Amino acid sequence: MSRVILIAWDGADWRILDPLLEQGVLPNLQALIDRGQRDVLRSTVPTHSWSAWPSFLTGVDPVDHGVYDILETVPGTHKQYPVTYKSIKARTFLDDLTAADKNMLLLDVPLTFPPPQPFDGSLLAGGVLPKNRTFTAPADLPDTLAKAGLEWPINGMSWTTYHNKPDPYLDEAYEVTAKRIKASEWLMDNTDWELMASVWVSIDRTQHCLSNYIAPDHPDYAKNRKSRIGNKVADIFRQADEAIGAFVSRAREDDIILFISDHGFQSCTRTINMDRLLKEFGYLDFSASNAVLGPMQWGPMRQLARKVYDTLGLHGKVSLPQSVNWSKTKAYTTIRSTGEGVSVNLAGREIDGIVDPGDFEKVRDELLDRLGSFVDPKTGKKPVKEIHKGEDVFKGTFADTAPDILMVPNEGYSLTHAKAAYEDADWVSGDHRIEGTIVAVGPQVKAFETPPALIDMAPTLVAAMGAPTAVKPTGRVLHEVVGSASLVEREPAEVSSAGSGIPGMGNEADVSDTEADEMEEHLRGLGYIE
Repeated sequence: MSRVILIAWDGADWRILDPLLEQGVLPNLQALIDRGQRDVLRSTVPTHSWSAWPSFLTGVDPVDHGVYDILETVPGTHKQYPVTYKSIKARTFLDDLTAADKNMLLLDVPLTFPPPQPFDGSLLAGGVLPKNRTFTAPADLPDTLAKAGLEWPINGMSWTTYHNKPDPYLDEAYEVTAKRIKASEWLMDNTDWELMASVWVSIDRTQHCLSNYIAPDHPDYAKNRKSRIGNKVADIFRQADEAIGAFVSRAREDDIILFISDHGFQSCTRTINMDRLLKEFGYLDFSASNAVLGPMQWGPMRQLARKVYDTLGLHGKVSLPQSVNWSKTKAYTTIRSTGEGVSVNLAGREIDGIVDPGDFEKVRDELLDRLGSFVDPKTGKKPVKEIHKGEDVFKGTFADTAPDILMVPNEGYSLTHAKAAYEDADWVSGDHRIEGTIVAVGPQVKAFETPPALIDMAPTLVAAMGAPTAVKPTGRVLHEVVGSASLVEREPAEVSSAGSGIPGMGNEADVSDTEADEMEEHLRGLGYIE
């Protein structure tokens, strides 16, 4: 049975990679392409990592695993917590491979915290992690690495905290990634595995703040790319490419090698703050506290507030008051990480809903028109390229919790990262798009007959491993990768004491209030929430 080596560059996009390939910057990726097949890998809707990676793990779209954003709301409250592995309301392929006694080596795959139990193999969880919590399987894996003189740094690369300071950001990204590469090589050599899956987030983080140095679709690319900072940005890609070479050198002749990304990237020169745009349209009202607390979400005031909280030990004890005045709000942003989703503040559905259900369609139609027709007064362009009713996009198990309105940003725009309703991009220069990447190498690999998607990964990996499955994917087995291998169904394990045996269906609390505050702080540093 072939082993599988999966190398994921979070946010990789052919529009950025192709010029680097032509310049000879990525020889190891080029060698993979020469040996196999490349294509565009369609991501999910929404197009951010916190929805996409659960789809990688489950083989289903967000509407069937229930993770739409970086935060999830406690029912009946406005309290929100960062999503974790337990937020995923569908079975993952990790369960199938563990049940089949297939050893895995998972490295920094987002939303694998807390580590699933049971789990066969070694796992270093990815995503945003609280300190002082076990993030590995087995629990003593950090000690094992330490005995080998190695470490696995968690978190890091919080690009917004390096506001307009590219050198210290790039230095940290390179240093953190270098340590993770060394640990990955050691684990490949010293643990048993049949699937090795690793995710490299330095690509995504760097493209968010420095696309103007690396992305040809950015208007400043031509003047920036050969600059000193441009060369340091290219070094982030060189480092990740060297890791490909190191990992592939450990492959056997019949191993399957996959290079993928969870989404692509497009450059932006203008940004939107969706809540503030809704206020400008008259649909949202901020509370009085927002005038004082709003500046704490970015820059020096945010750093000062963080120091006060740390000094006084207020994390998890005193939270900042809600910035939205719900009693005067008709609509609000429901996908905060990318600004793609807006919902009506509907009475009977929302805890402080004010829009009568009989007026729902009228209010939403008004919103569809205002958001879809809005023209940026500076550029004369529409920031929103496409706009849809939620039910036209989301058809599945958790459609009832999906946003009422879904938007796709226009070229040159991010629907988040702004402080005002709309403004020039400041430090941010790139955001997500749906077109990701895939390269496949293996003894049975052939050209893709139909476009592959991220939701195809889970069934393809399970089929490649020859494991029976209890996962019910909507994605397909990529026969262009695994040949005639197919899925064989198995009965799921009995209901566990934690709930249903499905991560998001358990009753155990994911993180404490203190840990939630800590994780949210890092999410701000990554630009996912304002």
